[in-house]
Amino acid sequence: MQLTDLGDDPPRLFKLRLELPLVRRVWALGSWVMLAMITQFLVNAADNFMVGRLDDHALATASQAALGLGMPFFWAVGGFFCAVAFGTQAMTARRYAEGDHARAGQVLWNSLVVATIAGIVGGLIGWFTTPTAIDFLAKASPEQAELGVAYARMRMLGIPAMVLTFSYKAFFDGIGRTRVHLYAALVMNLLNIGLNYLFIYGAPSLGVPAMALTGAGLASAISTYVGLFIMFGISLGPASRRYQFYRWAHTRWSIIRDIVRLMLPSGSATVILMIGFMLFMRFVGEIDARVGGNTYSAATKALMDTASMCFMPVIALGTATATAVSQSLGVGKPNLAARYGWESVRLGVYAMFVVAAIFLAFPEQILRIWAPNDPAVAAAGADALRWVAAGLPALVVGLVLSQALYGAGANTFVMVVEGILHFGVLVPLSWLLGPKLGYGLEGVWLAAALYTNLMGLAMALKFLGRGWRSIRL
Repeated sequence: MQLTDLGDDPPRLFKLRLELPLVRRVWALGSWVMLAMITQFLVNAADNFMVGRLDDHALATASQAALGLGMPFFWAVGGFFCAVAFGTQAMTARRYAEGDHARAGQVLWNSLVVATIAGIVGGLIGWFTTPTAIDFLAKASPEQAELGVAYARMRMLGIPAMVLTFSYKAFFDGIGRTRVHLYAALVMNLLNIGLNYLFIYGAPSLGVPAMALTGAGLASAISTYVGLFIMFGISLGPASRRYQFYRWAHTRWSIIRDIVRLMLPSGSATVILMIGFMLFMRFVGEIDARVGGNTYSAATKALMDTASMCFMPVIALGTATATAVSQSLGVGKPNLAARYGWESVRLGVYAMFVVAAIFLAFPEQILRIWAPNDPAVAAAGADALRWVAAGLPALVVGLVLSQALYGAGANTFVMVVEGILHFGVLVPLSWLLGPKLGYGLEGVWLAAALYTNLMGLAMALKFLGRGWRSIRL
């Protein structure tokens, strides 16, 4: 099924009915990305899920609180360098739509050159900055800081493999082979669960000590390298030979420059996003410090993982939309590109109304999935989950259209908006409504819901304009 074989009629925004030919194409492309990203999410969520079942309930809650800091810091560092994927996907999709397979293959080779350097640099930066960053952010308890440093450092060991994997993923997504990353993600997830069980709880018969949260980080890092080897193996298959990836003669400074040019604002947007979340967690930690313990921090980590179950599929829908937008622009059909964006938003919003209703009806029961051994965690986060539900429809608009704008090359706009809303809305309001005015966890998450709605509005207004349609890559 071709993405660009439809007409270039202008979009109709104010309608309820889905344009099924577009939806079918996005779904055919995005379903594989969605399954892969859900699987990738499970690699991260398995850490929270399994340490929450440690026999030592205090250690379990402290570990979940530490994950709330260690995970965003890992993604702040790794996510910046993984942004090599945004330029890779957009450039690959344009060349593929033009029918130039050799130049599409050139993009991947140059992307891998960038990713190799970026991954090594990112891993070193992450390893050496982790103690300082986590110590600054950890306010709930000393245990949160100690566990957070150990976990994040283990994850930093996997950054080189993660960046290279994202480079491969971006190429295959750009040419429409979105199922490729699913294969790697499935193996990674199964391996991560097995290694988690081995390293978190220990296996005395095998001489493996119980490493708790540190073991979870080590298991995730090992799984990441296995995923990279799978992606590399697929790139050597017969279906990929026409792209002629691995040739030194493909090295072009102009392509490297363009990949880095698109990477910097996209990566900066990721860093801004994660800094906002880390400060968000710091403010929650201040609430914990006042009452004693790690309950609110653990509840916030459970809330984040619950929300991730929604936004990871939405990002996958956005990734498919980005490919459709980029390929449509590559064949000179900007109206078709716009229709792909709006139809994806419409589809995602309909789905989120259903999810929001479930969150509103069963908040405490949902949060108990993450922390079954500490009822206080679910009770602390139940009302905040209702604020998460209030932001879900706008979350779809913001995430899908930001990915669509990445596909068009409007990376700088997304970065600027992220910066303004994080440091102008999310960070100050979460501090004001949380620890300052004393509204607790509900106040912090009310700020998050407001941020989400403003993000959706900003991306919608940009996509309504026409400037993104004429960006050249």
